[in-house]
Amino acid sequence: MVIVIFGLVGSGKSTVAKALAERLNAEVLNSDVIRKRLAGIDPYESARDSFSGGIYSKDFTDRVYRTMIDEAVNIASEGKRPVILDATFREKKYRKLLEKRAGERGVKVLFFFLDASEDKIRERLEKRSRERTVSDADWDIYLKMRESFDPPENAHIIDADGSVEEVVGEIIKVLEGTDGLR
Repeated sequence: MVIVIFGLVGSGKSTVAKALAERLNAEVLNSDVIRKRLAGIDPYESARDSFSGGIYSKDFTDRVYRTMIDEAVNIASEGKRPVILDATFREKKYRKLLEKRAGERGVKVLFFFLDASEDKIRERLEKRSRERTVSDADWDIYLKMRESFDPPENAHIIDADGSVEEVVGEIIKVLEGTDGLR
């Protein structure tokens, strides 16, 4: 099974993905880590650039998503444990590509869109700016991404303003109700 934790920057994806992985003994694939691995730089090294420049260009982003999707489907198809994808999945085409590739291999995919208020996102991004993190996104990136984010379809919408435990609890409830944990 592939569990996709997606949403705008600052919505809590990485924190939730990590906590969920601990509960499910799952492997997490983070798009920021994969992006920097493909670029040959340390995950914690800043590669800050414009919204669509440098390693955030359209072509490089395409490479990141295709790599992440292939890795996730390969791991999940082995059936040993779930894979959690931690990425914005801003573009619908990547969600569709994941569904297609997973379907070809008989892998179930569930999407969870973390819906956080702008106040909570601003708070998280301000906190992130003072920490060592793999993400290069900031408030300006959030604003640009918000304008170009393809609406979530076929996704469970999760209120992400609560605590990590509350958000993970809501995801677990959905997984239990969809045979995802059996």
